[in-house]
Amino acid sequence: MSCSIKTAVISIRGKKEIYQRKIGGLTLVDRHILRFYYHGVKNIIILDENKVLSDWEFSRDYQDLNLSFSTDATIASTYYFLAQGNMIFNKKILNLLESDCNQDEDKTLIRAVVGNKKDGASWTAASKGIKLAEKYQWTGIALLPKSSFDGEKLKTAGAGQFLEEKLAHEEVKILENRNSLFFHVINNRKDASDTGRLLFYSLRKPQDGIIARTLNRPLSLPVSRLLAPLPFTPNQLSILNGLLAVASVFFLVWGNSLLGLSFYLSGFLGGLFMQLCSIYDGCDGEIARVKYQYTHFGDWLDTIVDDITNCIYFAGIAVWAYYYTGQQRFIYMGIAAFVGQWIANYVMYYYLIKIAGTGNNQDYQVGFSDEEDGGVSGRVLNKVKYLTKRDFHLFMFFVLSLFGVLHIGAYLIFAFAVSAGVIFSIQHIQLLVKGAPQNDQTDDQTD
Repeated sequence: MSCSIKTAVISIRGKKEIYQRKIGGLTLVDRHILRFYYHGVKNIIILDENKVLSDWEFSRDYQDLNLSFSTDATIASTYYFLAQGNMIFNKKILNLLESDCNQDEDKTLIRAVVGNKKDGASWTAASKGIKLAEKYQWTGIALLPKSSFDGEKLKTAGAGQFLEEKLAHEEVKILENRNSLFFHVINNRKDASDTGRLLFYSLRKPQDGIIARTLNRPLSLPVSRLLAPLPFTPNQLSILNGLLAVASVFFLVWGNSLLGLSFYLSGFLGGLFMQLCSIYDGCDGEIARVKYQYTHFGDWLDTIVDDITNCIYFAGIAVWAYYYTGQQRFIYMGIAAFVGQWIANYVMYYYLIKIAGTGNNQDYQVGFSDEEDGGVSGRVLNKVKYLTKRDFHLFMFFVLSLFGVLHIGAYLIFAFAVSAGVIFSIQHIQLLVKGAPQNDQTDDQTD
């Protein structure tokens, strides 16, 4: 029997001002509710002994969400999540609890995840939990069988004390925090600051390329943290970021003729603005994930804006190289690169629609498989996949513009785009011959 989890219980303890403070643009209770909701938990019970949330209202309206303040509410599943209200933890810990419950035949035990201060640490900010039995740092989340639910006791004692008593009677199974996932309790302003730092630090992606990992993320995350409390939506940030690419192309194409800039300066400004576009391209996704504002439309908007800005930038470099050298071949190379790039885009869109079921271009996997069915092109591309990523290309063009040899970039764009068009076309034919698997994904809102 698998663990059925459709209910979460949130224990509210601490001062009112703690729950009024926003971290990453959301209050603590809002973040708990959204975390559970997007995990598939639609029945949420809030236990508030001291009526800390007397004037609180949930910030969003979901018709399929059932919010309750009743201590005798019904647990609509065989298990329920128990969360400490004044804590924030990495949502992947929920998967850890479910995985252990499904693998272990003993369905009567309470499961609590514990860790240490090094988990997910970033600079001076370290994880900080609630002590259990004076030796465990509880992460603030546990999984309990329905039979253990005692609303009145949980409300008056709090989640921590409730688990302490269960632990003393050997009813709790302690799980180690795998993968060093962050967690933090919030009792004061410093706790809130450290939690925010850990929260944004956790937004880094394993799919990030070399430049994104070492340069772009360290620069985009602090900006996203500043933007999170503001009313900008991820889609608005996608459009605003695209304007940086428009500015880049303007300097490349008209910087010399309209503004009277030298070819070096127009090329450098074009490369600089596009590098800024590359860096802050991460902000829309970071805001979407930290504020739970990701949508299928937003995924596609980000992907298409990226592809359009890439193409107009490549065209801008071709035009700049033509003006700079007077050689007409750069125009022909630019046209060929444009066609090759959109052939590659078509293949990627087909894969995302038919197989991945998302609009996120980072979910595109064709060509990066070590398996035999990935083909020769797939195994070759897997060895150099980070060199094919957008962040690496745009940084390379910025370096070329810095040294005043941006026209070399036109040759590279031609080679990359035409090669990508040919290789992806071959893979597309292989995919059609093999037959695309049916997409069974119904929820695109993951990160």
